[in-house]
Amino acid sequence: MPISRALRLLILLLAALCPGCAGFVVKQFAFHPERVPASQPEIRSPGIEELQIESTDGTMLQAFFFENETSDRAVIYLHGNAGNAYHRLGDAREIAGLDANVLLLSYRGYGKSQGSPSERGVYRDGEAALRWLEARGYPRSRILILGRSIGSAVAVEVARNAAEEQPIAGLILVTPLLTGREVARAHGLGWIAWLAGRPFDNGEKIAEVDCPLLLVHGDQDRVIPIEQGLELFERHPGPKQLLRVPGANHQNVLQVAGEEYRRRVEATLAGE
Repeated sequence: MPISRALRLLILLLAALCPGCAGFVVKQFAFHPERVPASQPEIRSPGIEELQIESTDGTMLQAFFFENETSDRAVIYLHGNAGNAYHRLGDAREIAGLDANVLLLSYRGYGKSQGSPSERGVYRDGEAALRWLEARGYPRSRILILGRSIGSAVAVEVARNAAEEQPIAGLILVTPLLTGREVARAHGLGWIAWLAGRPFDNGEKIAEVDCPLLLVHGDQDRVIPIEQGLELFERHPGPKQLLRVPGANHQNVLQVAGEEYRRRVEATLAGE
């Protein structure tokens, strides 16, 4: 994640002039959304419903629901920081094929969703996805959350909040980060840590999540080094499985893991 000296100085100047700019700094580095015109035709395909979900602050979000009539389990799919949900349709379809219903969420500011992304905002969106599934008739005991990359932070936040009332059935984290600060340091941007506060602090929150965990990470990941995933795995207090994928990087981890990934996810869905 290279950054020019001019941009670095600009961010430092903004932070010095605005002590409350932590959210601005996080937003500039964390989110890279790709919007889609609202006029783009809806996807009309058997087994996929394109829909809108109202977030907890009224923001309208685009989502895709993959219905599997043979299953009473549901998975919330929370994607990474770039692109939009359209780029994850194949992943969601594959999980649905492992005997699950899948809700693929497009965060605020992504795809056709309203608004602009922020850390607090995407947490709200994750909460809204959980509530939508509950309203659809899925109890938390049959809902799992899959978070990939920055989506892992949304997944952990929602799972932690759910644990205060009724825990979810399980958590699947793919190439997860430990904290936003650690990701910044991994990219040589440790100098922004004091500007950004403590964003996306999975390391602290995971201790409050004791539902079963499947963690998947490639050992050649240069975006979020596997050491972050391993530390997160160690801090999780509940039942857990680790799938370490030799030779895989941040982008191709699921392809390299292949059938073993599918087998582990299927077992997690089944509560094994």
